[in-house]
Amino acid sequence: MSGQQVTQSRAADGPVEYNPYAFAVHDDPYAVYRRLREEAPAYWNNELKFWTLSRFDDVLEAFRDFETFSSAGGVALENRHPVGEPMADFHQMIERDPPNHTGLRKLVSRVFTGRRVSVMEDEIRAIFNRYLDGVIEQGAAEVINDLSSPFPMDVICSILGVPEADREDLRLCSDQIMVRTDGSIEIPEVAMTGMFGLLEYFIADLAERKDGKRSGLISDLMEVDVDGEALTEPELLGFCILFVIAGHETTTKMVANTLELLSRHPDQLAAVTADPSLVPGVIEEVLRFHNSTQYMHRTLTRDIQMHGATMREGDSVLLLIGAANHDHREFGPTAEEFDIMRRPPRHLGFGYGAHFCLGAALARMEGKVAIEETLRRIPDYRVDHDNKVRFHSSNVTGWRELPITFTPGSREG
Repeated sequence: MSGQQVTQSRAADGPVEYNPYAFAVHDDPYAVYRRLREEAPAYWNNELKFWTLSRFDDVLEAFRDFETFSSAGGVALENRHPVGEPMADFHQMIERDPPNHTGLRKLVSRVFTGRRVSVMEDEIRAIFNRYLDGVIEQGAAEVINDLSSPFPMDVICSILGVPEADREDLRLCSDQIMVRTDGSIEIPEVAMTGMFGLLEYFIADLAERKDGKRSGLISDLMEVDVDGEALTEPELLGFCILFVIAGHETTTKMVANTLELLSRHPDQLAAVTADPSLVPGVIEEVLRFHNSTQYMHRTLTRDIQMHGATMREGDSVLLLIGAANHDHREFGPTAEEFDIMRRPPRHLGFGYGAHFCLGAALARMEGKVAIEETLRRIPDYRVDHDNKVRFHSSNVTGWRELPITFTPGSREG
């Protein structure tokens, strides 16, 4: 008897089906998530050979139990591989479990500190306002390409020490890496092209930094060590790739998701426009309600029983962050409503436990700054909902095009 037969109950319209590569799901994944939580909390996709966990407590416990739910087999379904056998020539901290992960995280935390982020707020604000200056006199903009995509790439490149002239090419590579084909688990050629582009760039960049004449987080990482051990070149490459992709894509989507959601809730938009102190709460609710990252992949290291199903060692499991963050068992009867006044004690927008997002403080600051400045300078922005275009990936959700109009303003002096 298959896991799917064990875990799925028959509804009037047939058993629930979930495929992260089906673009139609991206239009409203939460309807599917709702059925998964209630009908198949341990769901098996027999075609693509993966499980999903969708209830908050299950996903939370899986994040905590890294010994059973291992990251060492890849964190995206299309990149899964045997535990401990990385597919690429670079090694990412995100694909290691403690204690190896702990040592790398400790090393990075010595140079990527909270203070390093906090003192950047004025610079981050200036970066976003530079992009607002580019559109504010026009009375119209396309949020992704004009604002929310170049902004976090500039921020993360400034931290890494990447020259301004190189940043647009890195942004193009990062965008390409996330592209997926409707219905297919196969990584498309354009995504591979983007990954090779990033690798080629940072291989050359690391070589140029060996003379010690360049600054930034990458150079700092080349100089630090933990317990007498420095990062290897594959580990340095892994950090460069991770920082660029994670530092760019998720924040790009978070900022645009926030503006789109507020536009569909005009009373809440008016409230936060009138009181900017509400912005941090807005960001937390967006991270909960419609997070950029919808799932993380894990690989089982032993057999376990969940909800009447036997999940086997070596099986893939998707921890559905987006589903867990809508679970009424954790967030109450209004869990599936957007409410900027909600103050939950926790959510899973940045994961949990050993793999809690290292860049969470930076992402929160970027989101706060972008929304504060948008509402300060173009408070009457309106989203053209008829012409917005959704971005499709497997575990990242958001917008590819989000046109807005507003009353033209003036550039800042």
